[in-house]
Amino acid sequence: MTKIITKELLFEKGIPKHSNLGQVKKINLSNLNLKASDLDPKLFSQLRKLEELDVSQNLLTEIPNNLGLVNLKLLNCANNNMEQVTSLNQFENLEDLNCEDNLHLTICDTYKVMYLLPNLQRLNGKDITSSANHLRFVNSRHLMSHVTTFWEKNYKAQLSESPTAAEISAVGKDFVRSAVAEVKYGPNSLSEFTKWRVEMLAAEFVASLQQHENQISSDSEWSENEDEDDNEANHTDVLQSSSGRNVMSSGSSIALSSSRNTGLQAAQDIAKSAKQGISGRTEGSQNDTEVTSRKSMRIQLGKERQTALMANHSKKDNSVAVKKEARTTKRDCSATPVAVSKESTPRKKSKYKNSVVLEPLHFLQSHSKDNNPEDFSTQLWACAFEPEVKNSQIPGLQSSRTVATCGGDSVCFIDCETGIVHHKYKSIGEEFFSLAWTTLTVIDKDQKKKLNILAVGGRMGDVKLIHAKVNYCYGKIKAHKKSISTLCFCPKRETFLFTGSYDNTIVLWDIGVPDCDYNFRVSQLLVLNVCSTPLKMSLVPTCPNQYLVAACEGGCFAWDITLTKHEGKRNIEMEFLFPIYNKEDDNTDYHIVDSLAFCNNDLVASKSSMQGSIYLWSWSQTLKRWKKQNKKVHAEILREMEWSNAEQPYIALAACPG
Repeated sequence: MTKIITKELLFEKGIPKHSNLGQVKKINLSNLNLKASDLDPKLFSQLRKLEELDVSQNLLTEIPNNLGLVNLKLLNCANNNMEQVTSLNQFENLEDLNCEDNLHLTICDTYKVMYLLPNLQRLNGKDITSSANHLRFVNSRHLMSHVTTFWEKNYKAQLSESPTAAEISAVGKDFVRSAVAEVKYGPNSLSEFTKWRVEMLAAEFVASLQQHENQISSDSEWSENEDEDDNEANHTDVLQSSSGRNVMSSGSSIALSSSRNTGLQAAQDIAKSAKQGISGRTEGSQNDTEVTSRKSMRIQLGKERQTALMANHSKKDNSVAVKKEARTTKRDCSATPVAVSKESTPRKKSKYKNSVVLEPLHFLQSHSKDNNPEDFSTQLWACAFEPEVKNSQIPGLQSSRTVATCGGDSVCFIDCETGIVHHKYKSIGEEFFSLAWTTLTVIDKDQKKKLNILAVGGRMGDVKLIHAKVNYCYGKIKAHKKSISTLCFCPKRETFLFTGSYDNTIVLWDIGVPDCDYNFRVSQLLVLNVCSTPLKMSLVPTCPNQYLVAACEGGCFAWDITLTKHEGKRNIEMEFLFPIYNKEDDNTDYHIVDSLAFCNNDLVASKSSMQGSIYLWSWSQTLKRWKKQNKKVHAEILREMEWSNAEQPYIALAACPG
């Protein structure tokens, strides 16, 4: 017998018990003989915080549109008469879906669900994270390639040289219809899904052609207006120069010339110097055919200087100092604003009399070869605190007391309080350079559990995946043919791992979620081309799915990593320009940016070895200045902080936003 869904019934079936539907998080409406017409959008839209809905064992032929369940994460619609799944795309935050035992649904509907729900992790009780991401991005990329090829061969010639919107629309309709019928991809069992996707992709392609044509018309009009403006600007610039206005807009912004031509020339000089610096290092790198150790990638300091440097610091290279704050004093962080120009950055005398003093708590020599206490040559390359599985109530304090360190052929897991090395993982013949943590969500006996995974990489180009709690390496990814220089997990997508390498590429991987037997699936999603070795990467906090920023040996760069775009390989989107530093006894311009970190959602800290300063610059203000026609953009520097003049590169920089 069918029960009519009323507000009273929802209160009865809802958890927690509450007088306000807006506070209910779970509802079980299973086995009530419900039909699609019984699910009233006006009533269900009041369930603003609903996260779990069970409508299994009913008579539903579909899930009605516009239910308004924006926070729904789990939906059980098994054992119904479902005929289509496209209406499920209204649940963007859905993570777990069960639609088993619906006789009218096919394997193609399963693929549609994986594509339509961007956050879906489990389908019918199985983890599909890696498979779904491969389908959404890699499969779509290949299918789009087939659609584009079909256009080039059969329809491109039908358009005139400067087609109108009506002409594109007319040809486009026929193109979409033919593409659905003619483009073949994948097994026959998925032909319905393939046709569904081809129709979507072909329509997107036609829309992009129309947008491109509109852009050309717009650019043409803009160019004509710009020519008129330039004629007026010749007089305007003279007036500005006389009055002294518009030379520098504020103390925190970059100095600009009052003359357009002079400002353009300065930018060209900087760009030219940057290009020369990069090409100089590229030639030097080509002489080194093999990257046998990361030490060989240091800036060329000269053999004598390098030997002296190693002698002075050899006993420190293999030590980890876990420090506690003994005395805190308020530090004067006000620094002189920086004006960007092609001139060398002036040296600054220290203004700071009071500073924070840190005292060593433990010294550990845990990476020596064969545990030899006389080994001071094995270098320690990276360390990172393990994430706290339990959610901390204090922002910024979400790491545990365990720190992971890598160097030589081993990775150590150290208790910071006691100084005890709990675990040590070794890989004979490897030299680890980088590591990164992520917390995966696994399902064990219908219970969600958090699992801390450490990814480590180095000289061999492999990424090792280690379950830290049991010190078990459950997987290996052959990520690069050359050594790995840096690793970075996406904070919003726990399985997304970026790997940077000496082969001058950054690759995005989906490492998947291991099952109870540690089986997992890896998928390569994206390749980013770099002009030099990436040394440190960070995703932009306000848009982690759109931009990746990297400090590299050739400068600081950003890429568009939006996965919905169909390019599997991406070039540099932005190159950030900084004041050029010339060493007093050398004519070389040093462009290496060896570390960076986001101090908050907008503020970036970056440093260059041998420069003696750390730049604090604004991501949002720099982005506003960037023009897509030119990838080079001056970083909007807010402060220049004093930093050691040490000639040692690769000293990592980190930040605690909390």
